Amino acid sequence: MNTSPRNCKKEASHSFSYFAPRGDAQRMPSIANPRDSEACSQIRYALENLGYRIGDSILNYPAKQKCFDLFDVADLTSVDVPFLQGGDVIVQATRPPLTEGHQDDKKKIEPSNTTLERLLFLVFWRYIRLCSRSYVVLTQECARHLPNGMENRAEMSFLQWGCRYTYLAKLDSKRSRRNPLGDCTAGFLLRVDEIFPGGPGLVAAWGQNAHATLAWCTQLRHRYPDLLESRGLTIVDLHPQPVPERPSNHLWALDWKVTPVMEMGVELPPRPEEAGLAIAL
Repeated sequence: MNTSPRNCKKEASHSFSYFAPRGDAQRMPSIANPRDSEACSQIRYALENLGYRIGDSILNYPAKQKCFDLFDVADLTSVDVPFLQGGDVIVQATRPPLTEGHQDDKKKIEPSNTTLERLLFLVFWRYIRLCSRSYVVLTQECARHLPNGMENRAEMSFLQWGCRYTYLAKLDSKRSRRNPLGDCTAGFLLRVDEIFPGGPGLVAAWGQNAHATLAWCTQLRHRYPDLLESRGLTIVDLHPQPVPERPSNHLWALDWKVTPVMEMGVELPPRPEEAGLAIAL
């Protein structure tokens, strides 16, 4: 049996997986129950076509005690990821729980409070200041890249069920209760070359719920793989269509219309607060 890789490229894509909610706050989630695994697979298949071999899985367990707040750097847990190399990419297909503990949402994702997760958060925070199930706010540096007519995507609010837009606004401006885009929601893609100097890169793609995430990642694989090469933050509007009751594949996702909002095409530099913050893997 031929067990050689499909190509000789040494760079790999490694999945970075959060877990489904645990019912018992004292019980750790099952090792076989990572969330958004199908969405993550869509991105890794697309990256394989771009020359990245399939690498390993990084299981991003939450803390032992259920908690949605972020720990101080000194209290973070180290993780063992010796296979991560410069040139590799970490693939994340779940909304980053940057501020889950600050919004009163019913549906939340538990952060792991590990050193690797915090390194990823430092990258996300260059582009996104707040992120939870119902609320996403861009940083000022990122919002400056919004094209004319799209400045109101600097602050986005979403329904917790169905995740359609409820508010759109410019930074620090009054929000309108008018829903300007019907059942539209958002899809996000963040690509950076290094999460720290000499370290692996990041490819993160997500929507505000599981269906939107899977639909967006499927679109990226089949219709928009070139976007995976675009650096910085990309935002699109997703126009959901009914999902079949028992689909035999994910081609239903290709019925969703995708409207471009912003493609930065360039990475933002590290922020001043990152200087001198050493986190060992």
